[in-house]
Formats: sequence, structure tokens, C-alpha cells
Amino acid sequence: MGQMVMIQKALALKESYELYVNEELKYFIKRRKLLTAKPVYDIFTEKGVVAFAEVTSSTAPRIYKLTFGDTDGGEVVYNETPGVNKLIYEQKGLEIIGNSNLTEFTIKNKDKKVTGTVKKKIVSMKDTYDISYEDDSEDLLFAMLALLIDETFHG
Repeated sequence: MGQMVMIQKALALKESYELYVNEELKYFIKRRKLLTAKPVYDIFTEKGVVAFAEVTSSTAPRIYKLTFGDTDGGEVVYNETPGVNKLIYEQKGLEIIGNSNLTEFTIKNKDKKVTGTVKKKIVSMKDTYDISYEDDSEDLLFAMLALLIDETFHG
């Protein structure tokens, strides 16, 4: 089982985050442009960009296009239905479902099996998320999902 912590950097000119796996800095996330209705977020390591998420529709439904390396990762959709705190990642067969106060999100596969969780720390000076996931090889995917949760529900 993998564990990661995502921490928003304070006082950064552009929205940015650091992601730690086992207390070691592994990924950085940075928003490309500060003021835009359709932001793009790059996820990178010290070697360069490894993935990015792009808002392709900022009106209902909100759509995020994902790219991992040079591979199209499909779309994650938020339908903005009142009272329904859910993102759908059809290409991977995942649902990201938030609790009523949007502090804990459960990621379920198409068989409704929980494959991970993203929990927002309530008492924190910066947006901070604890991320747990079943498959250690999926840390980049879960980093991306945590970013989308923050962008969608805590923007």
C-alpha cells in the first residue's frame, strides 16, 4: 500500500504543491498561468514534466484532460450536481466520491472496491492531503487525482 502527502506551497506566485512519498520529495505540481478560467497543471520530477492536467471545460460539466508522459490519459468529469461530490474517470473505471464536508474522498474501481483515499487535513496553514492507495505503481495517478480534488472542491 502506498502513502503520499501533498502540501500546497505557501506564498508561491503560481499555485503549486509538493508531493512526498515516504517523506521523500517525489513530485512537484505547478499551475502554468495564474489567471485563467481553464488552468493547466504540470506534474514534474527533477527530470522534467511527467504528466499534466488541463481544464478543457470550466462550465458544467467540468472536464479535465489528463496526459501521462506522451500518453493520453482520458478525461475526468465533474457534473456539478448539487449534493453530489463525485468525479468520474471513465477511462480507468474510477469514481472519486467525497463526503458531505469534502474532507475525505474515496476512490473506487468499477467493481466498487476501494483503491485509495484522499483526506484533507483540517487543521493546517496550507492545503495538505494524506493520500493512500493500494497499488504502489499508481502514485502518479493518485497525485493527479488529489490535485483534481483540490482544484474541483477546494479551488
